[in-house]
Amino acid sequence: MDKKNTILGLIFLGAAFWLLFTDSSRMQRQADEAALNAQAQSAQESAVQTKSSVPAIRADLQSILAPEGNIAEKLSYIENDFIKATFTNKGGAVKCVELKKYEKSQGSNAPYTINETDKSLIMGLAFPSQGFGGVPVAFEKSFALTEKSADSLTYSYLGGGLKITRTYSLEKSAESVSAPYTIICKTSVENLSDKALSLDKIYLSLGMALPTPGDIYGGNLALTLYDGSGADFAKSTSFVDSSGFLGIGASKAKPNLVLDTAPVVWGAVKNQFFATIFTPKNMVGRGGFAAPLTVNENAEDKYMRSGVVGYMAFTLDTPLPPKQTWTLDGNLYIGPKEINRLLAMDGGQEEVMNFGWFGFISRPLLALLNIIHSFIVGISPAWAWGWAIVILTLIVRLILWPLTAIQIRSSQRMGKLQGKIQEIKEKYNGDQQRIGQETMKLYGEYGINPFAGCLPILIQLPIFIGLYYMLQTSSEIRFAHFLWIDDLSQPDSLSFLPSIFGFPLHVLPLVNAFFTYIQMNISPMPTADKAQKTMFKLMPVIMLLFFYTFPSGVVLYWTVQSLLGIAQTLYVIKTKDKVVLKKRDPKKGGFLQRLQEASAEYQRLKEQGLSDSEIRERMKKLAEEEKRRRMQERYGITQEKRKKNPGGRSTKPKNR
Repeated sequence: MDKKNTILGLIFLGAAFWLLFTDSSRMQRQADEAALNAQAQSAQESAVQTKSSVPAIRADLQSILAPEGNIAEKLSYIENDFIKATFTNKGGAVKCVELKKYEKSQGSNAPYTINETDKSLIMGLAFPSQGFGGVPVAFEKSFALTEKSADSLTYSYLGGGLKITRTYSLEKSAESVSAPYTIICKTSVENLSDKALSLDKIYLSLGMALPTPGDIYGGNLALTLYDGSGADFAKSTSFVDSSGFLGIGASKAKPNLVLDTAPVVWGAVKNQFFATIFTPKNMVGRGGFAAPLTVNENAEDKYMRSGVVGYMAFTLDTPLPPKQTWTLDGNLYIGPKEINRLLAMDGGQEEVMNFGWFGFISRPLLALLNIIHSFIVGISPAWAWGWAIVILTLIVRLILWPLTAIQIRSSQRMGKLQGKIQEIKEKYNGDQQRIGQETMKLYGEYGINPFAGCLPILIQLPIFIGLYYMLQTSSEIRFAHFLWIDDLSQPDSLSFLPSIFGFPLHVLPLVNAFFTYIQMNISPMPTADKAQKTMFKLMPVIMLLFFYTFPSGVVLYWTVQSLLGIAQTLYVIKTKDKVVLKKRDPKKGGFLQRLQEASAEYQRLKEQGLSDSEIRERMKKLAEEEKRRRMQERYGITQEKRKKNPGGRSTKPKNR
């Protein structure tokens, strides 16, 4: 395990250079991006132009409520204390939703608006085009507003032997924390004709999610479909050219993505902090469709140029009979990605957070962070989330305290053995196998486990990754202040500090690098290897590169834990029971000693010319003899096979 620090350092260094490489390649291939967008736009326009060739229900319906050409777009809205939902008669769908509790930008009086570009309606109906791979074509004919109240409205459409009715109302339940952001939706398609109507597939638009400045790599902008056990994501990164890492994993942008997820229990479009989630009540979906829509083609960051529009697909296995109605009921959640609200929907909607493999860590950490915040917000409302992260770090560090203490002491003891290890290397110069055997033997003699130093790191890394995903995608941290930090969800910066070589100056990663430098210098050096010593010296630089573009909330966590690590190291080093080397009693041989003895015995039998099967059999017998010996020493008993009773029973029968 002498190479563990080198390996970990190389991993961090590679990850840091990958982050810088990706960040520096944002402005490449702009011409290709523009050409791709133009091609996608041309295909969409061509699809619209072919509406006349699509069956009546798909494109040619004409309203009998008023001449189609004389009906202008008319907007209506319903609202509560949390949202204001604006509807349009063009398609009878949601045009946009204002979130009253969330600012559009820091210091702004304007609320954050979901679907504000109105390039794709929420809950808009769409039908597959012909000749373009079934790309959804929006059905945006004019509906009539037939009913309206303070918290509900109904749109109707007649034409082509059909009646389409769309009803929306605000959820009034006071029992669920998700209710203030929920709209109850119902869509019905009634066949008024005397012939069965073939509707192979109906798409339901979930609207468009816009990119956020903190999502610099586009990983949180996506269409999400949940099948009851897991979620599939069509991410915006699929719609952008990628050069990969040093050419590895390079890929070309896709014009769209078709997801075959089935069944679809719910579907969503989401960005870093907000989501639009539709959960049908009376049926399940079958697959979905996602595509990019340009919002700012001149943006420097290629991931900021387009939003993602998403659709859920519903299939009708049989034609709709005359005088029959196809109905779709469901709940539409349009709001923040707050874990408590998502969990309250009780349908796996928390999967929209996309915590990844370490979700089992991110979820409890986020729950604990919210609990801590609920106590702190009354004391320090402006910096509550920052203090919550600090306290969370302290709790995690206290839990890991025994393990990190073992790691420090193990490093101290290994450092004191470097002289003896160097003697072994000089004695068996060039014979790496023998050097390894003698080194393990030496560790066994002194009861040192070289793997002990790895355990805290192996535990800490999943916690760090889980925390990273938690802070990267939770709306609770959006615009949260702490000290000089304006937004814990983004890298920190001070406006009066100039950029360096075009890179903004982030303060917290520099502070973290300083603490890492101190920690590396006061920590016991477990090895005399020059390469590993060099890696230790480079660790502050590696950590600086690694954390430089990370959200400041994540860097705050690591900075605080580094500071606590320094305190623990000083405490362990200066404690009265200083580490001393002491040989282990041979009769109490530990795991490493037994491992070394087994290795030596294997080598001895191999030199005697025994086959592998014979060696295994011999080693098995030796292991059984050693087990009997230890049982005898510890408990004064021997493991002998019980002799059978000549009468056929080994024990007396129980009394009945």
